Amino acid sequence: MNKENYKLTILVSNYSKASRVVENVKLLLAQKVDFSFKIFVTDTSCNQEQIRILKKGLKEYPDVTLIINATNLGYAKGHNVIKGKEVGEYIFIINPDVLFKENDTLEKIINYMDTHSDIAILGPKQINDTGEIAMSVRAFPKFYIQVARRTFLRRLPFLKNKVAYDEMRHLDHSKIQDVDWLQSSCVIIRRDFWEKVGGFNEYYFLFMADTEMCWKAWKMNYRVVYYPKTRVYADGKRLSAGGFAKFFQSWIIRQHVKDSLKYTFKYFMKPNPRKKISKSLKN
Repeated sequence: MNKENYKLTILVSNYSKASRVVENVKLLLAQKVDFSFKIFVTDTSCNQEQIRILKKGLKEYPDVTLIINATNLGYAKGHNVIKGKEVGEYIFIINPDVLFKENDTLEKIINYMDTHSDIAILGPKQINDTGEIAMSVRAFPKFYIQVARRTFLRRLPFLKNKVAYDEMRHLDHSKIQDVDWLQSSCVIIRRDFWEKVGGFNEYYFLFMADTEMCWKAWKMNYRVVYYPKTRVYADGKRLSAGGFAKFFQSWIIRQHVKDSLKYTFKYFMKPNPRKKISKSLKN
């Protein structure tokens, strides 16, 4: 494929789900599109069996670039390894558990982005293997709400509604709409915006880099959009799942708390930039 004709760069980052990554690469290559795209698969699992599965499963696809990281670089740095290698107008970030089962997903998303130049970040509807809609849309976080979500505090009358709002329980998942932020399990990012912000902020190790990127998008007068006119499918298994009691058992939960505190200290007292933009759009 001619590099000059590439429309987008797709990045699938693997962590312990190599077989599903290989399956999704095949689905991506079967997408019905009239443009070219470049696929990068990166691995941060540091596991020889995972690497073996990726190498074996992807060897028949010479246009797919496999990047094996010698150490776990974390989420932000692990995705930023493609910086300088991007092609096309868009960057598509995809988690290892996500599958593109509908063969027109890329076409629909690209067409929508092409006709809405004010959108920096867009994410499709995600359906878990259980059939439930994945909780991929969130309100900009407040640390005390994140704590409440993981404890009995979520049931207290004065916190119950705040937790529900944080989890976007009221969201109409059939409607295209602006949102605070999208979990980057499956999002397309306009490349010029990606380059302006320098990719994901490596200040964060595993979490909150996607939150901050959406915050920056709104701050820079771009929009962040939930787009349910096509669906992708995820296994629904979240690294950060579990109650606050797991703080003492799980390194991942402790890292989530650490990254959340970093975000809180950085954006404490700063107003939600989406509210300002949304107000101007209505005027």
